[in-house]
Amino acid sequence: MGRPARIALLVLPLACGARTALLPGGPGDTGSGGSGGGGGGTTPLAVACNAALLDGAPTPTQGYCTTRANQAAVAGPRVGPQIVWSVTPFPITSPEDYLPAETVVDATGRAYVAINLSPQAPAGAENQLFALDDDGTVAWTSSAYGYLDQLTLDREGRLWFPQGGAVGCGDPNDPCSSELVALSSDGTQVAMIAPSGSPSVSGFELMAIASDGTFFVASPYSLARLATDGTVLWETQAVFGETTSIVVGPDDGVVAGGVAYDSAGEELWTGPSSDVAAINAQGQVVGLSADDQEPLSLVTLGAGGMPVANVSLPSPGFVINAYQLAVAGDGTAIVLLADEATSPGITKAQVQILAVEPSGQTRWTTPLEVSLPYDPADLTTHYGLFVDATGTVVVTAGAVMGLDLASGALLWTLPPAKPNVCLRPAVLGAGGSILATQCDGTVFLARDP
Repeated sequence: MGRPARIALLVLPLACGARTALLPGGPGDTGSGGSGGGGGGTTPLAVACNAALLDGAPTPTQGYCTTRANQAAVAGPRVGPQIVWSVTPFPITSPEDYLPAETVVDATGRAYVAINLSPQAPAGAENQLFALDDDGTVAWTSSAYGYLDQLTLDREGRLWFPQGGAVGCGDPNDPCSSELVALSSDGTQVAMIAPSGSPSVSGFELMAIASDGTFFVASPYSLARLATDGTVLWETQAVFGETTSIVVGPDDGVVAGGVAYDSAGEELWTGPSSDVAAINAQGQVVGLSADDQEPLSLVTLGAGGMPVANVSLPSPGFVINAYQLAVAGDGTAIVLLADEATSPGITKAQVQILAVEPSGQTRWTTPLEVSLPYDPADLTTHYGLFVDATGTVVVTAGAVMGLDLASGALLWTLPPAKPNVCLRPAVLGAGGSILATQCDGTVFLARDP
């Protein structure tokens, strides 16, 4: 079971166009500076990250950067990670009462883990946030009635997240308030930002940090850019659908609500909605369409929202229940497709990983048959996908696996700490480690011996 529907912010216009950048900051444009995302752009396989995220952080935010490319700026395991520690700071006896954990990791290896209540949770229960050091020590714990997600580590190492927003917030006729909250590494609240002078912005749920440290926030009815004192720099209003993140280009252009905007909020283009997408190293949008009614395809969009590539992917031969997308710095798109028949007990799933070159040619296809302990959460949360800075594709599907970006060969497999308990998507920890959570509240870390 997942969180209630969020607002849709990704678009894929279908027309012809030139091979140029979709948003400012693509080829020939260095963007507005900043080296966030753990030092993005420092290796040949890294998508540059200009967001003002914490340098050296292996996992500073969802998707590893506001580009949502699932391209990490540092390396993960290479030869075969082994579990170093496993802890359960917040035991969960009824997984249906809680949503999958969200995790970010700072440059020291301290992990911040948020666990939110599901609609099935009993009255009076609270959402949980805790910090774990690189050796598994619980640094601190906290609880809150407000939803805890969109975790992001800024350039100063502060942990930001929106607080107070809820489904239905942001309606100009019935606004409810939200604010951005920042915690220091010891869990102390050090900042709070509330938008000023705009009721339609007040109920935002989503956030992303821009290259200059300002914030993009979105509600079901608006998208806005906030200064660090809460001043609304610009806003646009529309009625949106469902998504879980804001996508930001290399020079703070935003793809949102069926429209692309530049950093000043000026509209660039409009188009229909899509499924999942990310910004690549050239400042273009790469989008995956997995609609059952249409052929499986990847579309790359350039200037004006016009496609520079539209690649039909081979059918996996099964019904697609869940899918993930990552984009490597060399332009390779990695796609995860999964077919899962969820039922209590052990579930068998078919998983297929594809690597698609910028030319549109499928470089390799790696099929996997995996066993998944029953997980009551939404199917999309059972699987994870990212590519590290050295070209290892890290897949979560019943276990954590490393595939070679060049060939698709299986490099290593990491079983979860508790094999009979469902596993949630792994992220990168410090020193080339892997950090993952399980649905009973277990958190474990593994690294190469």
